[in-house]
Amino acid sequence: MKKQKSFLSSAAGGRRTVSHVAILMALIVFSVILFSCSKDDDDTEVSPLNNTEGFTVVERTELNIEDVMDQILMTTDDPDEFDYHDLYYSIVQETGNILPYLIAHEVVKYKSTDNKGNPIELTGLFIYPYRLIGSRVNTPLISVNHGTELLKKYAPSKWKSNYNPSDWGNFAEVIIADIMASRYGWAIVMPDYQGMGGDVGENHPYCVREKLATATADMVQVGINTIKDNNHKWVKWDGNVFTYGYSEGGFVTMAATRELEKRGVTMKGAVCMDGPYDLTGAMMNVMLSDNPFPVPYFLPMLFVGYNTIYPADFIYDSMLKVPYNTNIPKYTTGFYSTDVVNSIMPSSHILKEVFTTRFIAALQDTGSNPHKILWQNNTYPDWQPQTTMLLWHCKNDDCVPFGNFETAKAAFSIAGATNITYVEWPPVNDWAGTVHVSVAPRAFYEGASWIHQQLK
Repeated sequence: MKKQKSFLSSAAGGRRTVSHVAILMALIVFSVILFSCSKDDDDTEVSPLNNTEGFTVVERTELNIEDVMDQILMTTDDPDEFDYHDLYYSIVQETGNILPYLIAHEVVKYKSTDNKGNPIELTGLFIYPYRLIGSRVNTPLISVNHGTELLKKYAPSKWKSNYNPSDWGNFAEVIIADIMASRYGWAIVMPDYQGMGGDVGENHPYCVREKLATATADMVQVGINTIKDNNHKWVKWDGNVFTYGYSEGGFVTMAATRELEKRGVTMKGAVCMDGPYDLTGAMMNVMLSDNPFPVPYFLPMLFVGYNTIYPADFIYDSMLKVPYNTNIPKYTTGFYSTDVVNSIMPSSHILKEVFTTRFIAALQDTGSNPHKILWQNNTYPDWQPQTTMLLWHCKNDDCVPFGNFETAKAAFSIAGATNITYVEWPPVNDWAGTVHVSVAPRAFYEGASWIHQQLK
């Protein structure tokens, strides 16, 4: 099958046009330079922070290009499809950089709020490029917002260099962020979100707009404080901020962009890809469909999150039939795998079979509290984005339907937004279990390449 050519770069659809020999030679040269250089005397600090309003660094790990490549090699290499290997080599060709940057991972804490709105220190991952000698790296700040993740142990800050390498495949956005930092030279913040990082005692407020927007916007602003005005030892902020995300990350990106605009933060761009922006339309159709859904654990995550934030209107016994009213909250805690949570759902994979007749009626009633609350959590209504945006969606996405894109596009057009690039990506093959997972590497590349273009 011929690969789909990128709308941004005619080189993007090609297969490893940078030879393995060239990459190997670059690694050799890189290694010689790396190990022949010595740090300045003042480069022995454990943490590069000297800004009291910036991140609190919990742990720091240094990586080189071989470490990044090791992660990529743990992902599927399909000869006929655009995968993470193709993403990497496309970015190598696009940037033309012979030598990648060294990169650092820092597990960080920052001030935000918990599910009840109380002050808390949330966690995330801060990834940035650095040089052993020379000046600070001049860099934008990119908020890479991760997609749906059921297991708390796979939140970005939980990445470990000493994990079994097979676990690295569960950190897709961390791999993307590593590539961005090492090849583009960008500083990355990756919020864990509430309930996913150090605050594991809380439930994750899945697709709750205000909570996720707050956690992300807070991390972006602390990230700016960390690297602006020569506050940071290794990187210097160039004044540009981007948000970027796929799936739930696309939802979070749109919500956080809206929140950052509200706070008066000027942004360079936002990349929203295949997100569930339309909870009362496209996603409601999924919930009430007569057809099976490929990833049933989506529904337990949604309603455990909404029960956590809106307990009076999303009551398990009112929403769910027996035994789902007890099994869904029991197993959707972030400590049971997707296989376990999927197994407690109907064997038909028809989502609406878990609902009581009364709750189905409430979901369909635009005047009911559950419907109103879901509407309030849509990311697009009553907003004219001021930020330049890429809204990107695959037309045959089987988990986050294309209708989410269509609804958001229509709303933004009516609002008068003229700074949005709309991309309807043509249908792709399901080679990774779902179309949604299969098209992710392409989406991640297109979004990263779009940011690269904005910075030229």
